[in-house]
Amino acid sequence: MRKVVLLSFCITLVSLSVSDAAQGVVLTSPVRACLQKSIGKSATLAIVRAKKLTAKQARSVTACKKKVATPTTTTSPVATTTTTVPVGPVLVYDLDPALSESDVAKVKDWTSDALTRHEALFGIKMTAFTTNVSRDPAWLGNRDCRRHAGWTTCVADRTSLFRTTWAFAGCTPAPTDIECYQVANLGNFTGDDYLQYKTFVHEVHHIVQDQLHRDYEATRAPSNTVRPIGPDWLLEGAAEYVAYLMTSEAGKTTMAAARTEWARVATGIPGKLSAFETLDGRGAIQNLYSLYAVAVDELLKMNGNTPKKLGTYYQLLSTKVGWKAAFEQAFGLTVEAFYTHFETVRPR
Repeated sequence: MRKVVLLSFCITLVSLSVSDAAQGVVLTSPVRACLQKSIGKSATLAIVRAKKLTAKQARSVTACKKKVATPTTTTSPVATTTTTVPVGPVLVYDLDPALSESDVAKVKDWTSDALTRHEALFGIKMTAFTTNVSRDPAWLGNRDCRRHAGWTTCVADRTSLFRTTWAFAGCTPAPTDIECYQVANLGNFTGDDYLQYKTFVHEVHHIVQDQLHRDYEATRAPSNTVRPIGPDWLLEGAAEYVAYLMTSEAGKTTMAAARTEWARVATGIPGKLSAFETLDGRGAIQNLYSLYAVAVDELLKMNGNTPKKLGTYYQLLSTKVGWKAAFEQAFGLTVEAFYTHFETVRPR
């Protein structure tokens, strides 16, 4: 699932209370550790709490960011770009201490497996992202709102959201660094265990999307417009398709069973696929992800396309060619041609 307006991420290896960062500067764990070592814990805490850094504080942050950053070159079939990869573990767990040992074990297993499978499928190395999980909406609201300085109603809004939302994920500019994360409320997870596993793989795929296309402002677009990262049906449909593909590879379901269920649900969804390019296009229609997954499944059956073409599409977006041009280059047909074809084969 995607957050409608803002997506963000936070690496939290060093202990940090909610009150410490409620309105302050968000720092990655390596930068925070560097600051604590160089200027002390109290001075670091002052930076975290500061609404605006002094010149001296800014110099300290800049120095530590340079110290911990390691330039690497990421090569794709589309273009070669240089990115800064955070030092430290790729998987960072910031979990509610109230979670049971079995919950913690499942979360770590699901997230690690999703990471491994995505790196193998797309031939990439993911950079760091944080996993926030709880069964308490208030705990999640407080943890997530550390990322949103200046959002005065954040805790109340986020707590309300997490009462009904399973999970969401992505990357966005934070006050000091690009950050990626996933957040999940296990208290909302129902159904078979494979669906819970599938949800974590789905969310990790959103992080992969963002780390490949790197348009971290794209999710801020108005909900009545097609975002620069492309249509809603493709963004969510790709995450759902890949999630089921990897869940089947893990032996927890089969693609045949997934396709049968997608078709059953999609049969009752009205409207053309082209109507679901924007977030507002969803309206009050339920279970749209099944139709989205059917569409992506059909797209990947055409012109010799494979799931790896999704990675090509995301990487093309990073070249700023526009999502329609990226679509045509990656999948071998225009999106308009695909819409016409899909309406002749979709479940009715």
